Amino acid sequence: MDEAVSIDLAANQDNGDALENDFCRHCELPLLVNDLGFCSDCYAKLERDIIRMRDWEYSSTALGVPDEQLEALRDRGIRDYGADYELLEQPHEYKPTNKRSKSRATQHKRVIAAVALREYTTEDVLQAAHDFIHAQGDEWVNFSRVSQHLYERFYHLKPKHLGLPGKKYKSLLKFIADYPDRFQLRSEPDHDGVTWIRLHK
Repeated sequence: MDEAVSIDLAANQDNGDALENDFCRHCELPLLVNDLGFCSDCYAKLERDIIRMRDWEYSSTALGVPDEQLEALRDRGIRDYGADYELLEQPHEYKPTNKRSKSRATQHKRVIAAVALREYTTEDVLQAAHDFIHAQGDEWVNFSRVSQHLYERFYHLKPKHLGLPGKKYKSLLKFIADYPDRFQLRSEPDHDGVTWIRLHK
């Protein structure tokens, strides 16, 4: 078996997250938890469920595994731990196409919610935007991609709760625009109002 596929799915914790004493969000036991709020056992269950659903982009275990070996990674997890979901709700597989698609979308949202950060500050959001833009490798990045990343990373992100007291931003764009020392924005009226963003130089 290829080395990339022989990753330990039982206790994968190589996600760069610092551990601290707290109550696990799932089992509610006083254990060391990562910055998502899961103990090592529950995080491993979440990882295996994400892989069962083939949501590779949300799996730290699947990170770096070649595309052609992802199914083998999933098959190994099912062989070792079974096909039943351990932490997330079992998706409904045998519904008409339109309903199955809707169920899949709902499950996808649950994965996002499960891995999203519950506690964060204005600086956390600004830094996440900075890191995402920097990682793209292009000078200008479509702001909608940055917005999607932030809404997926931070649980129930509400712009009106960000920034200095009393600001109450009505959109993420207005919030980001209030930090010209960190970001620059430009729009293209000929492209249906597409907004681009880059790091301040």
